[in-house]
Amino acid sequence: MRILVIGGTGFLGRPLVRALRGDGHEVAIFHRGEHCAGDEVGHFHGDRREMEAYGPAMTRFAPEVVVDLICGSAAAARRTLRVLAAPRRRVVLISSLDVYRAWAVFHGVDRGPIEPAPQSETARLRSSSGLYPAATLAHLRRLHPWMAEGYDKLGMERAATAWPAAPGAWLTILRLPPLYGPGDPHRRLYALWRRMRDGRGAILLPRGWAEWRSPRGYVSNMAHGVALAATNPRAAGRVYNLADAGNFSEAEWATAVGQVAGWRGRMVVASPAHMPPHLRVTAVTAQHCAADTSRIRQELGFREPVSREEAIRATLIHERDHPPMNADPGLFDYAAEDAVLSGLGVAASRAG
Repeated sequence: MRILVIGGTGFLGRPLVRALRGDGHEVAIFHRGEHCAGDEVGHFHGDRREMEAYGPAMTRFAPEVVVDLICGSAAAARRTLRVLAAPRRRVVLISSLDVYRAWAVFHGVDRGPIEPAPQSETARLRSSSGLYPAATLAHLRRLHPWMAEGYDKLGMERAATAWPAAPGAWLTILRLPPLYGPGDPHRRLYALWRRMRDGRGAILLPRGWAEWRSPRGYVSNMAHGVALAATNPRAAGRVYNLADAGNFSEAEWATAVGQVAGWRGRMVVASPAHMPPHLRVTAVTAQHCAADTSRIRQELGFREPVSREEAIRATLIHERDHPPMNADPGLFDYAAEDAVLSGLGVAASRAG
């Protein structure tokens, strides 16, 4: 198949292109040209906000499938479909599990009743487009320049499904969780790994947050799932939750990371009122955001090619070999943490 990937050089894009190429597909990517993507794929260099200028060249490539990894808003969705939608050409859009109402309740945006979990593809969507505060969005834009048009995956989905020139039967939407893995720009395992590397004898977790359940996705596994949906005709016209198996609580996840790291400390769960400021969680942790991924497993046969242990190990090795240059020392106020542990009667001894 000929597949056009919009944004194929980032955290998810690189393993996706490798997966598609490994399966023998002809791949071209549209990107800004700031990162090397190899000579084995075709390239269209440009800003997605000026995609119309590159439409004729991409149309000559005649892709059978378009995978847009960096479509983050209604405006971006309309642009992709205006330029690239065509009869019998499938379009795959990468969305987020945060479109569900449960995430709005968790973030305190929606103060209504708790949603049942796990959420399947038919779960209630949130009504508000605003989910993250301005400071969070500014941070996301620094990490992901393609978010310059804004970030609202719910608006993206609504614009795409309402687009008159793109028959819904040829549209696939994949809702992904927070991703982790080597090269994760958010460094989602760094705080845990750092404490374990520093030999902390105990790691504090506030009650509520320790029990909160959510999905995760190892980047190579998610790339495999995206490639599967892009190349399987059965995915046409479908919406899928795509995440790794298991909706682990924060305490369970931290324990799993510790086991892989060989850490011999203990998790200590305590009242949120006892937490030092840098460990406080303000979200509504009674609202779990667990995801049901049975549809993509049953319909497309999705299975994770990389085990959880292998995924964690590869990520921790990368954290060891590529420590961040500007980690906030305030996030590792061990004196404050030791004071809490001491008050709980837990010795702040070092662990191997």
